[in-house]
Amino acid sequence: MMRSMIRSRCFAALVLLAALAGCSSFDRDYRQAAKSGSAGGIEGAWEGRWESQAGHGGGALRAILTRTAPDTCHARFRAQFWGIFEADEEVDLHLTGMSPVQASGEADLGWLKGGNYRYEATITPAKFDATYESKQDHGAFNLARRR
Repeated sequence: MMRSMIRSRCFAALVLLAALAGCSSFDRDYRQAAKSGSAGGIEGAWEGRWESQAGHGGGALRAILTRTAPDTCHARFRAQFWGIFEADEEVDLHLTGMSPVQASGEADLGWLKGGNYRYEATITPAKFDATYESKQDHGAFNLARRR
């Protein structure tokens, strides 16, 4: 009995440590992106809100855009739900145009989070406005450059 309780506590501590390590990675990368983001480009740190238009909530949203090719940016998002929960998602965005940049991408977030999501965005050096859509949800992101 005592051994089982010790194992359970060790497992819980390891899960908590792994969760905190994931959080600190995004936070660390976000702070770094805010310091080094390009003034005239779209790369760097963004902050704003997301809102479901299907009644699934909304909340604070932060993003890090990193150019991985001339026509591709990797977007990392951290979304807040109900003011207390956070979730991280990533998507590669295909870019066209110069000012504003048009971006589109698709990511499978898994069955629990609603499956396949499609993103369409318009991005300038100051604003990042996007829509998202899946079988179960659709909504918008509205972000501004983190200063």
